[in-house]
Amino acid sequence: MKKLIYACGALVFAVYLAATSVVIVKPSEYALITQFGKVVRNIDAASLYLKLPEPIQSVSRFDKRLQVLNLAPAELGTRDRRNVIIENFVLWKIQDPMQYQASVRERKVAEQRIESLIYSEVGSAIGGAQFNDLFAEAESSTIESVFSTVTESVAALASSELGIAIVAVRPARISFPQQNLLSIYKRMESEWTRQAKQLRAEGREEAANIKSQTEKSLRELKAKAYKESQIIIGEGEAKAAQLYAEAFYSNQDYYRFTRKMETYKKLFNKDTQIILSTGNPLVRDLLEPPSGKP
Repeated sequence: MKKLIYACGALVFAVYLAATSVVIVKPSEYALITQFGKVVRNIDAASLYLKLPEPIQSVSRFDKRLQVLNLAPAELGTRDRRNVIIENFVLWKIQDPMQYQASVRERKVAEQRIESLIYSEVGSAIGGAQFNDLFAEAESSTIESVFSTVTESVAALASSELGIAIVAVRPARISFPQQNLLSIYKRMESEWTRQAKQLRAEGREEAANIKSQTEKSLRELKAKAYKESQIIIGEGEAKAAQLYAEAFYSNQDYYRFTRKMETYKKLFNKDTQIILSTGNPLVRDLLEPPSGKP
């Protein structure tokens, strides 16, 4: 019976040694092996490891994944003594597990320290900015630069003091005390009016450009058409002159007769009355036309 008890005791002790001597580290965690409170091994790669059984050596595990901390809203004053209510969030992760264990050890304590650092830095940054500059247009707004500066300063402090990497500090929500809303609405109205004027001015400028371009194109088309018409007229007159010349040389008497008739037609209309003698050249031309056409 005693042998059985000893055997069971030895088995239990062996199981205990095996269970406390094997360390399985996951990809999402750090593991620190301590011996009587002193860190003897820092493990950051996922694998199976061996250590001395407890209580000689023990293991502490810390999550290496990115953490999100949502902070409570805080009312802060700007340089021109106007208040805003800002609700921030923080992205952070453990950078140095040994320093993290020595300074905070637990996540709750770490988040309290981070929150304290951020409230201090955000309050200082907002206090140095003008209210209107925080909410200007995107290209001139200081809100982004404010939180970039806060991220850098908090990251430096958290890294050196806590072993924590601050990835980003950003505003989750910005609101305003009731007494500030009227001035905000007035500023929004002023900004919209400015944008409307700018858009109208740009529209007028674009319309003027289109009109100018259209008039230019029209002048070019008219000039081109006039040039082409003059060329056609010139060619027609040249052709007519050629035909007249050919007609003249083929039958000069008939050519002279037709030219005289055209001249008379231009001089007299149907209501014109004239009295001529039979010896007048006009009467002679009418009574004695040329013998034939060319």
